[in-house]
Amino acid sequence: MADQLIFSLFEEKDFPEYRSWYEDAELHTRLGPMDEDWLQHVLRETDGCQYSVFRDGELVAVVGIKYPTEKYRYYCITDVATKPSLRGQGIGSEVLKELISHPYLQKVHTWRSYVDKKNPKAKEFLERNGWMCIKDTPDEDGMWVMLREEDHTVR
Repeated sequence: MADQLIFSLFEEKDFPEYRSWYEDAELHTRLGPMDEDWLQHVLRETDGCQYSVFRDGELVAVVGIKYPTEKYRYYCITDVATKPSLRGQGIGSEVLKELISHPYLQKVHTWRSYVDKKNPKAKEFLERNGWMCIKDTPDEDGMWVMLREEDHTVR
């Protein structure tokens, strides 16, 4: 992708466009439903954030993270959604790459994501992007635990 991705905190004004993506059956099945409860949670969230990702002024992706805590010293990606009409163009991969290499977030070198066993495409997506599944089977909640470790001392 030649054009730069711009990350900004998800705002209420981003919601109508983002919600319209869920008319896509695949996105609705994987991450839906998308409703006002989700929006209110995102707007009040203090232990993480949701980013709107723009390219040339167009909303192309949305990604959520949880911040590290003293007990859990890693960032956790909660969701990644690419605009359905742009699926398969590498935007999701570029979003992950930019997010985990962001200078503000580099204090923590380990990232995790928990992927529902009913969403093998998400697991495959993370694996294609250098993540590894830390167990051969899903955990007791039916989630694969995915791990990505970065060495930010070498660029």
